[in-house]
Amino acid sequence: MANDPLGSTKTGVEILGEVIKLAGDDPNVKKAGGELGKTALTITRTINNALLPLAAVNFAFEKARKYFAERFDQDIQEKAAHIPPEELIEPKASVAGPALQGLAFAHEEEGLKNLFLELLAGAMDKRKADVVHPAFVEIVKQLESEEARHLQVILKTEILPIGTLVRRHKVDGSQITLRRHVLQMTNGGKPAIVDGLGAMVDNWTRLGLVTVSYTETLTDERRYEWLSTRPELSAQPPEAEESEFKIEWIRGIIFPTELGNRFARAVGLSA
Repeated sequence: MANDPLGSTKTGVEILGEVIKLAGDDPNVKKAGGELGKTALTITRTINNALLPLAAVNFAFEKARKYFAERFDQDIQEKAAHIPPEELIEPKASVAGPALQGLAFAHEEEGLKNLFLELLAGAMDKRKADVVHPAFVEIVKQLESEEARHLQVILKTEILPIGTLVRRHKVDGSQITLRRHVLQMTNGGKPAIVDGLGAMVDNWTRLGLVTVSYTETLTDERRYEWLSTRPELSAQPPEAEESEFKIEWIRGIIFPTELGNRFARAVGLSA
């Protein structure tokens, strides 16, 4: 195809050669690498190498090219400003490369951009580089911007109450789930429904960041009082007094896993 800068019919070896040439010749790559060097003189070769896959995948996209040429330097300087010069190291390519690729696609989504930048800055800090696992970049790639914002609240806490709303048969105990994984979400100080929250919690569980249990509860029952005023409950049609069913909450807990705590440290949510 005429618009393909690498050529759609070339072999892998030919493509790699042209990627290297593109990364070396493109003034935007040079500028991005050069400006990052101002941030940390010790960070040169690894970042330049990490930019190679970026050239192959993303330099055909004008928005990504513009971000790395005009904004990336300032963003990474701000994230790395707290790192003492003696603690600056070259980030591992296994973190830097994928993080830069992620930034190319997510730099317009503030929540995700911030997480990628935090991982990149953490990988540059000798004091926490071992905490920044390459898998964390892939975790961020599997988050949406809104759920990343909600996840950060969860990861900052040790444990939180959670509820699932069910319609239960009064005799045999069978039940139908009406709303899964409800948290104490608010908007302007008032209880608010977050669409898709149940799927978000399932995603965080799938990624290994949190554990949800409905066989354990907090001993302080006052921690669940907010469930009685949730809009998820008031939105349900009331059951007739003679109905065989009742609507009620199943109480549970949600808390970060060890992986979740490490991820939180890597992205600057905890010390």
